[in-house]
Amino acid sequence: MRLPFTLLALLCLPALADESVPEPATAPTEMPAPAPTPPPAEVPMAPMTLGAPIDYGVLTVSRERLEVSTPCDIGLYLEGNLAARLYQGQSVTLNLPPGEILVRLGQLGGGHCQPRFEQLRSQTLHITAGAVAKYRISMDTVGLRLIPAPLNY
Repeated sequence: MRLPFTLLALLCLPALADESVPEPATAPTEMPAPAPTPPPAEVPMAPMTLGAPIDYGVLTVSRERLEVSTPCDIGLYLEGNLAARLYQGQSVTLNLPPGEILVRLGQLGGGHCQPRFEQLRSQTLHITAGAVAKYRISMDTVGLRLIPAPLNY
């Protein structure tokens, strides 16, 4: 039985050898390089002054490592809403609308960081448009509070 298959394979071999791969009709052409773009015309410079007046004040609150003797995070609440979470040695800067703002501090975290009662004492800060107000967190016998800090602090 093997003999007919072998003969058939030998008879087909010359026919397969005559088959050649046809060449493509056209040779591939190269894409022309894009024309160089001219350098842009002189770009107008932005004015160095602001067109609109500054309508916000800047509040910076910092938590120094030695001021507050708790390993817990401290939450900064503005108008009753948590605005920032401060870790040891961290500070936060916020742009706020001018006027009076109600600020409260509280301990955050799990386990021993959960306060036995919520600190309800809050402070009212005055934010002036275009001015920077800097405060640092301190702790007294009543709880956490903000005290003014010099701008270079």
